[in-house]
Amino acid sequence: MSAQQRPYSRLNRRPLVNAWYPFFVLGVLGLFWVYAHYIERVDVAQVTAWLQARQLGVLAALPYVPALLSFFHWKVLRHIVAVIAGAYFAYDAAVILVKMLYDLPDRDDARQFLSRLLASGASTAAAAEVTPDSLASARHDSVLLRVGGPGRVQVPTGHVMVTELNGRFLRILPAGKHRLERYEYIHAVLDLQPQQRLVDEFAAFSRDGLELRVGLGIVYRIKMGSQIATRENPYPYDETAVRTAAYAQTVLDDKGTVSTWEDTPINLAKGTLAAILAGFRLDEIMSPERPGEEPYRTIRNELLRQLRLKLDGLGIDLQGVAIHRIDLPDGVTAQYIEYWKSHWESQMLLTLIDGEATAVEEIEVAKAEAEIMMIQAIQEGLQRARREGSTAHMEEVVALRLVEALEKMARQSQQVTPLPGSLLNQLDTLRRQLSSGEYDPRLPGKPIV
Repeated sequence: MSAQQRPYSRLNRRPLVNAWYPFFVLGVLGLFWVYAHYIERVDVAQVTAWLQARQLGVLAALPYVPALLSFFHWKVLRHIVAVIAGAYFAYDAAVILVKMLYDLPDRDDARQFLSRLLASGASTAAAAEVTPDSLASARHDSVLLRVGGPGRVQVPTGHVMVTELNGRFLRILPAGKHRLERYEYIHAVLDLQPQQRLVDEFAAFSRDGLELRVGLGIVYRIKMGSQIATRENPYPYDETAVRTAAYAQTVLDDKGTVSTWEDTPINLAKGTLAAILAGFRLDEIMSPERPGEEPYRTIRNELLRQLRLKLDGLGIDLQGVAIHRIDLPDGVTAQYIEYWKSHWESQMLLTLIDGEATAVEEIEVAKAEAEIMMIQAIQEGLQRARREGSTAHMEEVVALRLVEALEKMARQSQQVTPLPGSLLNQLDTLRRQLSSGEYDPRLPGKPIV
């Protein structure tokens, strides 16, 4: 054995069970009795005369009886009485010491505990049933629960017990009756049945800083491992998961309040759900924009995924999660309405500004297109006049092309903006006059509009 393993083995060393110790004590007492008989030198003849004087000659005639009775002479017994008195006071001192060492309430409890320590073999006392509630509430009153064995205990159906020796894990006891070894301490009793925890209301916040009132419930149990439930074993368990859950304890305050594995899942669920809700805006939770969105289902699935990963390392199997409510407190409703109003007003303003910018842009584009169209019309008129060789009537050709371009632009803009009723008729008349040569654009008094 290495030097590093020796301290560990000493810490986990089981208490010695000296079954031969009572025989040793009785042997020493017998030797002392013989010594007392020797130093008092009681004569066998005196014992025989004493028996005959009391008409017990039959006993005196039996072999070895007078010699045996000589050991019970009052001269010999006075030495034994002193030993018995010393043993009584030693036992009483041991009871007082046990009472002080283990802070027991009275001497009767100390005497019972000392008797169990000194007793060898199985205890005849009835097995005490230990549940998670009784373990926490009865430790102060029960010596077996506060100090440890030896003693008999009963683990109820659907539970499992974790014990320690010298402050270290010893073994796991399933449902049934068991005998605790000397100083074997009950560390925890775990419920293997599915557990349900509900939180009606706790506070959380959305991404936009608005307070929410949330309610949720979870169902969980200790992991079963590779085992399956049967009629003979309705509540299987994984030993590693049981050991992990048994030591998942946290001291909450200065008074020594302890949070066990049963409190851990609901606390983790509250923190995880609060973190998930902090990533959503209130509108996304209360009134999703796109049809078919189910924010509750999305949040619930994400909570189930994250919480299952966290509890798996603690030996706990998460079986179900339900979000009961996500509401606004009474004082936050008006705040939410104002926020919603200002949000949508800003959205409407942005939409209006964007529409005006688009309209101005379209107007500028239309102007540019009109200018390009007129330039193209002039250019086409000039080219047409040159091709036809009628440079003398170039002005009429250019004017005709311009009027045609204006008429085309007017018809296109009529679909968007209403025009004066006589504008298209005037442009049509002007185009006909230019085409027939009856119109002279150089003559005054012939306005187009």
